[in-house]
Amino acid sequence: WYQRRVREAVVSTQSTGALDGQLIHELLQIFVSGDLNDYLEFYSANTDFVEHLSVSHEQNKRKLRLLTLASICEGADEIEFSKLADRLNLEKDEIEPFIIEAIGSGLVKGKINEPEGRFTVSTSINRCFGQSQWSVIKDRLELWQKNLQVVRESLNKGGHLMMPIGS
Repeated sequence: WYQRRVREAVVSTQSTGALDGQLIHELLQIFVSGDLNDYLEFYSANTDFVEHLSVSHEQNKRKLRLLTLASICEGADEIEFSKLADRLNLEKDEIEPFIIEAIGSGLVKGKINEPEGRFTVSTSINRCFGQSQWSVIKDRLELWQKNLQVVRESLNKGGHLMMPIGS
């Protein structure tokens, strides 16, 4: 969580903004909000630049696969292995171990259904925390506030609780 917030803060600072239009800024943007295919395209067009940075292309691919999986899982209930294999540039037999790695890293939580070739998502991280995430939090807090008001009124009246249902 902390590292994600630091990355978001770094991208939005003035000094990073001064890098706009430079390759390092583009690469940083890919890690913050891009996916594996964005990185592979960038690497293909800028191989010398990435290698000059003394970073491992294989490690970059691994990290972008994890981040791409988190993005795919965000808001999804269930994902087919075939879709994951395609988006993550992996063979079908590599999907299950990869999901296990992602679960171990804390990026996603869910259940693997190997016979049906599906991953059922229970939670995933948000790579970027923006207006839509704040809106969800606001809606949940408003629902909690309404529920607490109902409890308070019911307790004051000594009656039964009838609470609104929501998510």
